[in-house]
Amino acid sequence: MNTPEIIIPRPGYGTCDLKTALAFDWRGWHLSQKQDGCWQQREIADSIIIGEAMHGGHFFAFDCPVAYGEDVRRRAWTERREAMRQIARAAGMNTTAEGHGAEFIEAVLRDGGEGVVAKPFAAHFGFDWVKIKRVETHDCIVTENHPFKRSVRLSQNGIDRGWCSIGSRKISVGEVIEIECYGITASDKFREARFVRVRYDKMETAQ
Repeated sequence: MNTPEIIIPRPGYGTCDLKTALAFDWRGWHLSQKQDGCWQQREIADSIIIGEAMHGGHFFAFDCPVAYGEDVRRRAWTERREAMRQIARAAGMNTTAEGHGAEFIEAVLRDGGEGVVAKPFAAHFGFDWVKIKRVETHDCIVTENHPFKRSVRLSQNGIDRGWCSIGSRKISVGEVIEIECYGITASDKFREARFVRVRYDKMETAQ
């Protein structure tokens, strides 16, 4: 790029529970599918495109903080979207799926998608963005305690579901805990697992 290097910080997201999201009137908001990928910044045509890099190598653009050498983070989302689509189209780059209203949210979740990101049409980059996801609860067995990270490894039906933070709680290997998460990833791990409670009532029946 001809412009000085810009490192774009990840935006903070608000959250909206599914029940509220499905009842909300989303006119004036843009809805796009949240992919199960990693945040990535790509530079092309004196521009910066932000998107999600998927495990299979695909990339899905979802915003454009710098367009043709100009920092447009303080511009409305509708302007950034137009620039992003123009740059992505010229580069043969995919953009995230878009839709309208509760029907789109339901369709994304029904098809196994991670969720939806909502942005007001006038929103600046990283401001007033909202994530909409379905929360699931799961019971699982603790198979390992991390000695430094205050987290435990979880197993469910013999499948390693990854790690979950437990803070200052003392939980032993073999105990059953309930967690909340946003589903299960393609690699069989809980997506953003959060501790709920110890299931003392299920200790005897744990497999």
